[in-house]
Amino acid sequence: MGLKPFSVVGEALQFAMRRYETVLRVSALPLSLLLIFNMAAAFAYLSVANNRIITFADVANAGLSWGQVTQIAGGAAVSGLTSGAPKIWTIYSASILINAIVISSFMAPLIRYAGLGEKPPPGAFRVPFGADQMRFLLAGVLSTLIFLLIVYAPIAFATLGIIGFLSQAMQTPFASFPDADSLHTIEIVMGAKALGIRWIHKYQVWGAAALGVAAIVIALLILHVRPRREDKSAGFGLLGRALGVTTGVILYLLGAVFLYMMLIGLFSRVLVYFGLQPLQGFVTTDMLAAVAFWAAAIAFAGFFSLQMFPYAGVAVCRRSMAFAHSFRVTRRHNLLRLALAFVLLGVVIYGAQFLLLWIGVNSAYSVIASIALAVQGYVRVFFGPDSADWVFPFFGWLWAVIGIFITILWAAFTYGVSAGLWGRLYRESGK
Repeated sequence: MGLKPFSVVGEALQFAMRRYETVLRVSALPLSLLLIFNMAAAFAYLSVANNRIITFADVANAGLSWGQVTQIAGGAAVSGLTSGAPKIWTIYSASILINAIVISSFMAPLIRYAGLGEKPPPGAFRVPFGADQMRFLLAGVLSTLIFLLIVYAPIAFATLGIIGFLSQAMQTPFASFPDADSLHTIEIVMGAKALGIRWIHKYQVWGAAALGVAAIVIALLILHVRPRREDKSAGFGLLGRALGVTTGVILYLLGAVFLYMMLIGLFSRVLVYFGLQPLQGFVTTDMLAAVAFWAAAIAFAGFFSLQMFPYAGVAVCRRSMAFAHSFRVTRRHNLLRLALAFVLLGVVIYGAQFLLLWIGVNSAYSVIASIALAVQGYVRVFFGPDSADWVFPFFGWLWAVIGIFITILWAAFTYGVSAGLWGRLYRESGK
């Protein structure tokens, strides 16, 4: 029996909703600590960048929102990391380590609860760290290392090689003869003018790279979906599997290009609606070939990422670091079914988050703002016009507390969905 995408998605969401009380109890304190640690990291980045201690008073005096603060802190972190600043790297490394330890403290028991029905111990003020949490961390580290070595490194080398090849070709001088009947009319031109920016020796570079990566993906999928000894039926033969996989990959690349063109057209119409100029030069042979290359690269990365994803859940529930049972989850066509499950789950989660942010949060903000205006008017009427200076700062802090509370509730739900998904995939590993 193959993996059922809709059943997997339904069970992941059901675990987060039906066991939400337990999920929130186990994760509330760790998530609160994460918010504090990440806030401290943001102020640490800003302090290093400004060579002095940055506090909440500095943020308030600058009139910045927390979103702007995190954006500036992120920019300072990226700048420090790229320049190799030791202090920034120390903060970054400590932040990753603390986040990983705190997340594993509640994810490991939630995964075992979803996969085995083993309810976490009672109590809300707990941040445990033991063998299960260590397995969760090690599984994540091993998965990341394998991804970097097998997936990220080849894609990065291919991209840098293509860009380097293009740059060298564009800067190479060529001899041009404007008058074909006379050798005395020689003219030295650069490669950018002689060859153009799209074609090198009659080959579209990004398009050729896309075909190369797509060929690798097709070969991997053909090998992956071949029948094993334990399979009851072999299904299609080698030729049928090759035709099916090739057709599927071609349709995937065409769909990615069509989606890109549709988004560019939609964005251009939005710009025109607001009286701005539409996007120019984004639907060219170069751009479409680059989109096809990145779509093929994403498929290549997804092939390995999907196979490694169940590993953390299987390792925690089986209390074993062996890979064998993890790969059983994605054998043959289950890999594609798991990909479909991720797409469905992403649509549900991001759709719900959109509704929460744009409808729920905006409505709550309107209510809070109306109450603040009403309280301000009441205080001014009964206590004088100068007695209401505290109203807006008070409700500003109240809204900040409500925002933190909503963030923790939503984060707990999404982590619960992840735990439910890992638990279900662990049970699939035994089939």
